[in-house]
Amino acid sequence: MFTIISGYAFHDLTQVPHVQLDPTRIASYIIAGIGFLGGGSIYFRQDQQKVKGLTTAASVWVVAAIAMACGVGFLLEATITTIMALMILVAMRYLEAVVLPYKNRHVHSIIVSSGSDKEGFLIGSIYDILDKLQIQVISMDIRTKKVEDGNDLRTLQIDCYCGDKSVMAQAIDKIQSLKGIKSIKTSARKSTGD
Repeated sequence: MFTIISGYAFHDLTQVPHVQLDPTRIASYIIAGIGFLGGGSIYFRQDQQKVKGLTTAASVWVVAAIAMACGVGFLLEATITTIMALMILVAMRYLEAVVLPYKNRHVHSIIVSSGSDKEGFLIGSIYDILDKLQIQVISMDIRTKKVEDGNDLRTLQIDCYCGDKSVMAQAIDKIQSLKGIKSIKTSARKSTGD
């Protein structure tokens, strides 16, 4: 789109005698300026080890090309580019859900309260249950505190990926049946893209 605009949009101005200008510079300056704006929307999420904002940056760039095409009177080209951009941004989301189903997984947080587990059998048993059900553990946080009766209360928070709610329900049922489990709380949130 930018090449078409640079090459043909200002063709009439270059044919005027005694006029020495390079109207293609207008397009190149807009490309560079929008590139900086788009670059500002790209960032790195250290907690997920992923680069985010690429689609936003590309969308800003395409919108600039469409606006330039409208401005120089290339309405057909602007319409075609708009339709293509919408197809990519909207339709590809649904195709991605079919082709890359792991992106539709939910992140589940399981909070397990238990008594003292000095030997670590409980944590190993929970991990084995999740592994057998093919639930991918992302992180595990263990906290121990003393309660009024002098015993330890252990809280284990497990964040894991699971796409099927029935599989997660099976895992919770099996964990709850383990000896020493006092309570289980769960919550789920949509994965923010992998």
